[in-house]
Amino acid sequence: MATIINRLLGRGRRVNNEQVQAMVQATIQAYLQQNTYVPSIAPIYPSMGQTEAIKEGYCSNADVYSIVSRKAQMASVIPFYEYEVRGKEGQKYLKKYRQLMSGEDLTMEGIYKASIYKTKALEQVADDSDLNKLLYSPNEDEGAQEMFERAYGFLELTGNAYLYKERVPEGSDQGKVLWLCTQPSNYMKIIPNGQFPLGVGGYIMTLYGQIGIEKDDIIHVKYFNPDYDVNGSQLYGLAPLYAARKTFERSNSEEDSAVAQFQHGGPAGIVSNESIDMTEAGVDQIGLLKERWDAEMQGNRNRGKVLFGAGKIDYKQTGLSPADLQLLESAQFTFRKLCRVFKMPSALFNDNEYSTQNNQQEFKKDAYVDGVLPMVIKMRDALNRSLLPDFNKKGLTYIDADFTNISALQQDMKTLSEWLNNSPEITPNERREMKMFQRLPYPYMDKPWIQKGYDTMENIVNGMDIVDPGVDALDAEGLNPYKQ
Repeated sequence: MATIINRLLGRGRRVNNEQVQAMVQATIQAYLQQNTYVPSIAPIYPSMGQTEAIKEGYCSNADVYSIVSRKAQMASVIPFYEYEVRGKEGQKYLKKYRQLMSGEDLTMEGIYKASIYKTKALEQVADDSDLNKLLYSPNEDEGAQEMFERAYGFLELTGNAYLYKERVPEGSDQGKVLWLCTQPSNYMKIIPNGQFPLGVGGYIMTLYGQIGIEKDDIIHVKYFNPDYDVNGSQLYGLAPLYAARKTFERSNSEEDSAVAQFQHGGPAGIVSNESIDMTEAGVDQIGLLKERWDAEMQGNRNRGKVLFGAGKIDYKQTGLSPADLQLLESAQFTFRKLCRVFKMPSALFNDNEYSTQNNQQEFKKDAYVDGVLPMVIKMRDALNRSLLPDFNKKGLTYIDADFTNISALQQDMKTLSEWLNNSPEITPNERREMKMFQRLPYPYMDKPWIQKGYDTMENIVNGMDIVDPGVDALDAEGLNPYKQ
């Protein structure tokens, strides 16, 4: 190699083999520095469509399951009833009631005020009305709680809930809504109407082939979706897990890392003895050592073992504990982020850093006010919008959720009574209704009662029979200030 290079260089310069090797090494190093391949460490996030949100989220992730299932169960126990609107005056109070119950900063006082407006606006219809029977028993296979739990679950996972209205096919009641049933959101396809602004023209159920469904036969409840495009993506609700797909993947990675550490943590370290000359073992011995390593490190049964090797007595740590990896702290942080996405306090799920027995009731109240009630109100508005025209009751009756059975939203009777006593504008019948008592059929019970607590000093003194010579003398001279 040196001879060839010397010929190329000519007579002016000579190199030996050592110099050639140095030149080659320098050239290689320069090439590597300029063309070094750096493996990509960019995170990989999954696609998060409606099907993935259900199968990879709810069905495969314990955190998502626990949050969504509890929220859906809490919402499903809140029943819906039909109420008669008390004329034009009732319409006015109904608007105020809806504004209070849909407010962002809903407080207990706001709920109290809303319940007053509700009593002025609505009167519950008999349980045997057609609409009440449908709301109580929506189909032959499910009760109301079970059907609405599925609907709320789909809404939380996919951003959409679809209730199919099965109608009477023929006869005098043809077209009347007979049953309601929840459809799987990930198999529902929206057909745009092709107009401006783009709206819904109909639906297709794809689970059993291609089944077309009329627009009026579906009650569609959805979350806000700002992702507009010409294909009508905005017609679908935005799935919470789509926005949280990075946090969701982090949760999966933390779970996988913990499981892998437990299953394949292998030996905690290697004990070696350097006094044994490894060169005598040869290449075959190195291969046997590798086989031994593989055999003794795989599986949970080898977790924490110590592997012995040849050479001077020494110890090298090879495994890391979950505590060293900080998996527990990271998983807790990720779970709290998922709770925020679904608007549920992490303290409801045994997050001991925040949860105590004393404030547990407050966290339940927050869960209802921030997470559950807005979801139920969204369902209520969709039921009113879609069902009342089917029963020819638009403007006459109103479907509303009954929040009175939620213990977390009900203050104790003493607190309620104190609040009512400080609100003289509330009539006795309204007070009775707020305390879940029947109204009394007396006209004076529908008028405000003012508690007399103060009076002028003059009126009090004039009503008293004062026996005092000094006062009598003042009276005789006309100087009593209380009898001017």
